[in-house]
Amino acid sequence: MRIMGKKYLMAIVPGEVCGGCDMAIIDLHEKLLDVLGDIEIVYWPIAMDFKEEDIDTLEEIDIAIFQGGIRTEKQKELVEKVARKSRVKIAFGACACFGGIPDLADLYGSENILKTAYLESPSTTNDVGVIPGRCSEKSLVCAPKLLEENYKVDDIIDVDIYMPGCPPPTDLIGEAIEILLRHFKEGKPIQKGLVIAPIKTLCDECDREKPETIEISKFRRIHEGEVDPKKCFLAQGIICLGPITRGGCGLKCIKANMPCRGCMGPAPEVIDPGAKMVSALAALVEIANEPKLSDEELAERVKQIQDPVGLFYRFTFGLNILQKVRRRAK
Repeated sequence: MRIMGKKYLMAIVPGEVCGGCDMAIIDLHEKLLDVLGDIEIVYWPIAMDFKEEDIDTLEEIDIAIFQGGIRTEKQKELVEKVARKSRVKIAFGACACFGGIPDLADLYGSENILKTAYLESPSTTNDVGVIPGRCSEKSLVCAPKLLEENYKVDDIIDVDIYMPGCPPPTDLIGEAIEILLRHFKEGKPIQKGLVIAPIKTLCDECDREKPETIEISKFRRIHEGEVDPKKCFLAQGIICLGPITRGGCGLKCIKANMPCRGCMGPAPEVIDPGAKMVSALAALVEIANEPKLSDEELAERVKQIQDPVGLFYRFTFGLNILQKVRRRAK
């Protein structure tokens, strides 16, 4: 335990981030002031004037919060450096926990992404032809080098706590802080791999009207017709990932009359979120009439689902089994 009066040191390390996770921490409002009574932030470059050299001066860090995926060699080096000095390591947010939206870029490969973004997009002006990781003959400066793929945090380091969400809900952030302080002040152990979120699914928390049996004759997107704000999305033919997603988000999307897209990650028993959701939907498509449907008619139902990978793995592509097998093979 730390000497009385000393504060616990915390580093907040950004990877491939949008800034939403930082805003979630700031949204603690006055509770953040209470936290700062026990915790000293020693690295948070997005919010304060910290430099990487500040990490080098520290012998030990009590709490390390890692945000975003890991896409560049520089990000990987920083994450590994901070992890070596840290006692408790936290994957914070959907990108850090599951790969997040940036992980979908692995479908196309770094070479195609770089060419499109830096050379070929209509809105890009790049007269010197600089591409990240390469030096142009017309430029003396090399942009940061991308890794071959995007990685979630536990692909690179050992993680103690997972905080899902895009971004994590502020009440769950407060709960995590309480767990950490009890750990440091009272010696209460932290279960390895602890997920700061309920074990119930979003469907368990959702109060929309659900029929006893849901049968989907046609899939439609949220903008294709009226949406009953009191009725289950799936019962209206609108794909919602609530059945396979952890709750704890406060139903923010549902209350805004938008279906769940899975940012809280899979429920505990779900191994592959996309595969599980496909299996669940297969049981709902014309369940009573399925024996009468031809293969062509069943295929037509599937074609109604736009961008299935981006839909079923919007935040969790890093958890799909094929991705894991491919990486192990490499």
